[in-house]
Amino acid sequence: MKKAIMTVLLALAIVLLGPSVRQLVQEAAQGMRQEEAAPAVQQEPLFTQTEHVASDEIGVTLYYRYGETAVLGMERHTFDLRREETVARSIVEQLVAGPDSAHGRLSGVFPRDTQVLSVTAEGSTVYVTLSDDFLGRPDGAPEDWEDLSDWQEEATLRRWLAVQSLVCSLTEGGRYQRVQLYVARSDDDVPERIPLYWFDRDVRDRTVVLAACSRDEQVILTPQRAMQMILDGWQQRDEAAVYALLCADEDGQMLTLSAFEAKMREADVSLLTAEISGGTIDATGRAATIVLDGAIRSSDGGEARIIRESVPLTLAGDNWAMRMSTFLSLVIRE
Repeated sequence: MKKAIMTVLLALAIVLLGPSVRQLVQEAAQGMRQEEAAPAVQQEPLFTQTEHVASDEIGVTLYYRYGETAVLGMERHTFDLRREETVARSIVEQLVAGPDSAHGRLSGVFPRDTQVLSVTAEGSTVYVTLSDDFLGRPDGAPEDWEDLSDWQEEATLRRWLAVQSLVCSLTEGGRYQRVQLYVARSDDDVPERIPLYWFDRDVRDRTVVLAACSRDEQVILTPQRAMQMILDGWQQRDEAAVYALLCADEDGQMLTLSAFEAKMREADVSLLTAEISGGTIDATGRAATIVLDGAIRSSDGGEARIIRESVPLTLAGDNWAMRMSTFLSLVIRE
């Protein structure tokens, strides 16, 4: 009975108030019918949301060049989801901007004038368009860098590491599977694929372009990769390369580079052979163990075997390293 009375009153109101109100009521009713008829829209995954999320922040792992090496180290980063950009675009912009100053061992690989023009996703692939400054003069290079073979190789390496940093950061946790990189002069220009020779000097055919790239674990500084780089530096007597992957002992003690070089010269122990296991990471995620087999020789001609020795590594900041005392115990054996 009450419903019937309300219906009559609503009809009288529409007649008395005129066609404009009648039209608004009709449009509102039509909109409600459309909403009821429309299928439910599937919610986007958290990675691309910019609002209506449970938390205002999200933690991600970003990958930057580790020192002057050809591998990528990690930086844990937190983004504010209240920003307008998607997390994917925020990741790309942060990678282009470079690592946080607190991560002194990491370095950026994008030329400073590089701009992020667009970041979109379709299915499991992210499409990134950068300004063509990405292919320009590398930071720190001289004006005639294009005529210098060393700088040509360095620029090629940086570009490839830049691509891998995008891929590893955007595919972390399986959020996406591939990244396709383009360049353009401006927002108004059509994005273009990049010839592969910009990333591989052995490729001469400019019709071969960079395809969508998937994750490559070989470029990441894993415990095994860190251990291998330390051993390579030892074999090559490159103390600076070894030192870059060492960290302070638990009591905070750490030799300076010059003191470390002097100690290595005094010990004068060569690494003849080395073979390592894949390594395991403990339950905390902050310690790893690598099994080492090898042979060493001292300057007086004495040789010793390293047999199935468990070598610990630890996270220094966000990256794997070996404590100074651990490395010295491998070199100077009692």
